[in-house]
Amino acid sequence: MRLSIVVSPKAARNAVLGWKVDATGQRELAVSVTAAPESGKATKAACEAVAAAVGLPKSKVSCARGATSRHKQLELDGDEAAIMQALESLPLL
Repeated sequence: MRLSIVVSPKAARNAVLGWKVDATGQRELAVSVTAAPESGKATKAACEAVAAAVGLPKSKVSCARGATSRHKQLELDGDEAAIMQALESLPLL
């Protein structure tokens, strides 16, 4: 399944914060990472944070689109029902 996220690099900690609604009304998962946005470090850290939040191995989450952007789409390979259950428990920011 695909998941839209917005990443905040150089944060105090790695965390999946909750859902944000963008200007078009689409929901994006807000993720903060301590890594700098260079050489894919922030993207990798964001994938790892999302994997931990939904209970997937790191290898099952990859960046499908937006590797150099703050707004990304991740590809999650796992039980979609379990992933959706974990994501629905996150707050709306």
